[in-house]
Amino acid sequence: MFDVNSLCRSLLEQRVRSMDLTQALLASYGNAYHLAIPTLLLSFLICVIASSILLRRYRLRLPPGPPGIPVIGHFHLLGTNPHCSLAELSKKYGSLMFLRFGSVPVIVASSPATARLIFQTHDQNFSWRSRPAAAMHIYECKNMLFSQPGPYFRLMRQISISDLFGNKRLEGFRPLISREIHELLLAIVRLPDKVPVRASLYEASLSIISKMAIGKHVKDIATQSQSDPSNNLVAILLEVVYLLGVFNMGDYIPLLAWMDLQGVARRGKAVSKKMRTVWQEVIDERRKERLNRTSDTADADFLDVLLTTSSNQKEFLITDLHIMATLTDMFAAGIDTSTVTVEWALAELLKHPHILKKLQDELDAVVGSNRLVQDSDIRELPYLRAVVKETMRLHPVLPLLVPHTAKEQCELSGYDIPSGTQAYVNVWAIGRDPTIWEKPLEFLPERFLNSNIDVRGQHFELLPFGSGRRSCPGLVLGINNVHLILASLVQAFDWMPIGELDMTEKFGIVVTLANALVAKAEPRVPRHLVEVKKPE
Repeated sequence: MFDVNSLCRSLLEQRVRSMDLTQALLASYGNAYHLAIPTLLLSFLICVIASSILLRRYRLRLPPGPPGIPVIGHFHLLGTNPHCSLAELSKKYGSLMFLRFGSVPVIVASSPATARLIFQTHDQNFSWRSRPAAAMHIYECKNMLFSQPGPYFRLMRQISISDLFGNKRLEGFRPLISREIHELLLAIVRLPDKVPVRASLYEASLSIISKMAIGKHVKDIATQSQSDPSNNLVAILLEVVYLLGVFNMGDYIPLLAWMDLQGVARRGKAVSKKMRTVWQEVIDERRKERLNRTSDTADADFLDVLLTTSSNQKEFLITDLHIMATLTDMFAAGIDTSTVTVEWALAELLKHPHILKKLQDELDAVVGSNRLVQDSDIRELPYLRAVVKETMRLHPVLPLLVPHTAKEQCELSGYDIPSGTQAYVNVWAIGRDPTIWEKPLEFLPERFLNSNIDVRGQHFELLPFGSGRRSCPGLVLGINNVHLILASLVQAFDWMPIGELDMTEKFGIVVTLANALVAKAEPRVPRHLVEVKKPE
């Protein structure tokens, strides 16, 4: 008898949580083949027949790529760090490479020219998304990330750029962000000899996003459902982020989806029920509060903006599930990315003390030691901005970005790209390309001091936030927060590593340091600047 639960446990024990794609896939493939030979044999026959029909009918001229294995395609070539493996393959097969992940055709772009073709020349065709099972089970892909081009996507994109992350809105959040960063500095002062950098940054980012999104910290939500510890919103959000990052075989080998080998469907449905219950209580409570308001204020949080849009929108019905999905994505995208980028930056500064000293000298010259750095100072700190760009070049937190999908068949660089092909842009490989960057493996912020290259999607040599109509709508908020948090940490403290620095990468929904950074911090500004609490 086919024991699905036993197989799920076997898979999870083989480092699915750490995104060891090769081991998890091959182990599950081997177990499934032993236990379900008819299913895999049928899958193999269908793949062979479908491929033969496709090639005979269209005679496609596909981009070059390595030979694959029936059913699993090229998954065996990915290794524990797929972005690194794909970068190596591109050296042999070129900057536009064709692969198959299971039955899904895939192209990988590894140069600015091929990235431009996807994000600019054929932007409209590649603006579609595949819909992973986790996102369908959790919030029915009602978020903007997985929504397809159309009225809802255009509406939410416009709202995000103009209302959620527009300059006026972000200006109103400046005091809030400043207070939360001050709390981060205060927490570090209390434990200077051994600072858990990632945990401290995560708590600060969580607090900032929470108060911008719903006006309070998620830990302070007091709803009836949260009386059950398993319904704690922080735990729910962590589970959602985990499931969205899990490699799910059923997304790539549809004939195996019914087995739910990794429990994505089961866990997705369970966390969806909890998430919807908690968010619904938050939304209902806010609606009651809004009945007593005469108008929306300029400092309204994201939930207020979404509720106002929902009540005013006539063209497209924005339901509570759309709002839940949008709020969930704000937490998932806004916390990890800022946290990981600052941790990478600080690790590189600790590895290169002369760069840390140069950045501190710039802060001392521009800001001085009688006050803490402010958001308005950032434009006068070119070396700080160069350090952040260099961090994003060398350590993009999403090295393959979120895959795009071709709506229709098209031609790229003389090759035929079938409809339904997933397109990955390896920004990690582009950032380390010796034909683009001098000494690409070295951390050299100076390369950006006399350069107009920016991270906002117009320069295809540096694309940490993507480009085109699918670029990150929270780009400005993310960059601002990274600049201010890093500047505050470097101005307020002298940092020293504890033990030997380990710069090993760990692949997951974002690429982090394999071992979280722990460091010693000695105050370098008058203590009263940090220890005096700011007013609410």
